[in-house]
Amino acid sequence: MRRAYILILLAILFLRVIPASAQISVNPNDDFYEYAQTWEIRGLVKSLPPVRPYSLSSIKNILQQVIKRGNKKDVELAVAYWNEISGKPMRIEFEAYGKGKLGRISKDNGSDVEQDTDKLLWGRFALAGDGYIFPDLLSVGYDLGVLARTKEDERPFLPYYSNSAYNAIQDPATLGPLHGYIDMNAAASLGTSEFFAQLGLNRTGYGPFHKRGLALNETAYHSGNISYNIVKDKFSFVQQYSAIGATRSYDGTGLKPEKFLAFHALEYRFTPKFSASYYESIVYGKRFDLSYFLPVPFMAAQGLGGNADNTQLGLLFKYKPFPNLLWATDLFVDDFDVNALVKGSLDSKNRFALQTGLIYAPENSFCRKVSLVYTAVAPYTYSHWDYDGSKADIIGPDMYNYQNYTNNGIPIGTAYAPNSDSIEFSLDFKPNQNLRIGVGSSLMRHANIAESLDTDEAVEYLASESGTYATDGSLFEHSMFSGGDHVESAWDALNFLNQENKMYVVQAKFDVDWTIARTAFGSFTLNLGNVFQYTHNKGVDSQLYPGTGIKSLRNAPLEVKRKAVEAAQENWKKGFRDELSDYIFIGFTYKF
Repeated sequence: MRRAYILILLAILFLRVIPASAQISVNPNDDFYEYAQTWEIRGLVKSLPPVRPYSLSSIKNILQQVIKRGNKKDVELAVAYWNEISGKPMRIEFEAYGKGKLGRISKDNGSDVEQDTDKLLWGRFALAGDGYIFPDLLSVGYDLGVLARTKEDERPFLPYYSNSAYNAIQDPATLGPLHGYIDMNAAASLGTSEFFAQLGLNRTGYGPFHKRGLALNETAYHSGNISYNIVKDKFSFVQQYSAIGATRSYDGTGLKPEKFLAFHALEYRFTPKFSASYYESIVYGKRFDLSYFLPVPFMAAQGLGGNADNTQLGLLFKYKPFPNLLWATDLFVDDFDVNALVKGSLDSKNRFALQTGLIYAPENSFCRKVSLVYTAVAPYTYSHWDYDGSKADIIGPDMYNYQNYTNNGIPIGTAYAPNSDSIEFSLDFKPNQNLRIGVGSSLMRHANIAESLDTDEAVEYLASESGTYATDGSLFEHSMFSGGDHVESAWDALNFLNQENKMYVVQAKFDVDWTIARTAFGSFTLNLGNVFQYTHNKGVDSQLYPGTGIKSLRNAPLEVKRKAVEAAQENWKKGFRDELSDYIFIGFTYKF
């Protein structure tokens, strides 16, 4: 509750700032960031800060460049944004939504059909805005909200591999049929558009594929952040340090403090058409480490603590082969086998995620953006445990993981599970300032890496206590046994999507935001959306080898072990289903 009192006091301070708008500088999912990217692709903006959200000074600088270089539509939109930013010192926002899931689950090739239908209602009230305390130097953004919904768990209403738009997970206040949550974000920025520092409680995003980032995904849960940024015409740099939440290693439940994420990225623009970035991230816990505030390589800095922290590195290339077209490729490396790579082989303990795709930003068109993106996530990527041979390697039920790539149990990077890939196509239309239409489709594949375990490895999982190890193929399934022994099959081969049983997910989706009225008394926006989803072999992502606690199984004859493993596999396959689901939402947003 102390955090809520502090944020309320900050809100009182914010009422005194110079004009504000709708929390653009604290919300990386705001529509502004889509426009900023298309303006950069078209060459209207020279450079954007590497991490979203931006400071208010950066937003102002972007709008000024667009007003100077853009066409009539661009100028009208940039002026409208600036008028909104320089409007009221505070906005009152109210949202009300209904969300439904209509589903049919079939077993055994279409027989034994089950219905899976449910609904969720929620409302949210907030005080929000952006503004300067000292013009062009010190700015703030805030979104101080309270949310109530009819169900405590929103996850059944989310399509596969997507995250909630709200930071409403822990510690609800229950009043009758409603569950209430504090859902607040705030950030302050100090500096100019070329050099600024930020601190706050908010979500962050990195990379050209918005809401799909491999290192920082703006749809992930919010965190406490402090960062500093340098943005020049030829290069940019960001250093960010975040306080995140640790959860149980088995399934991402529970919550404990003292888990941290550090991230930095350096981009150099060789030509107006080509740039390259190098970035690093590191996840660790149970101590505070000043070295991760410094602009030095994390791979070197972690040596000060015994090389026990979970370090990742990445390479991002952006190229514009034709006007208004961006081709970007992002490689996120969690771990790699140097010896295998030298021999030209990837078939080893290589944990990585790869994203490559095209983004087209047409000019003078009602179509704002077209994108085609392929994403692949290798087995065990984002999954980690302490590998230093200490007491932290003694894994058991109710153990908390301070090194996997999650915050409050939610992936910090892409929402796709390890051992998955997808191809996504999307169209974003903006016929006028009051209407936005999004259309998209995707095909995703996922296989459970536990299917590649050999008999002895599978028995180790079966003989363990229930709740010790995850074998569902998620990022909670890591490649180490209690005591520090590695899962050999995970270290000897990549095993990327070569399992016999795969889950396929096909999605078709659209969403509409239509501002019906803009008056002196506020704006009223209608929000509609639908995701149609077909899932083949739903259940591949369930526990394959749940712990039984039968320790004697480890010393049983080989034939007994094989039968126990085969029985677990057959029971797992019996749970496979085909499912047709329709996720529908309808609501409205009122801003005054």
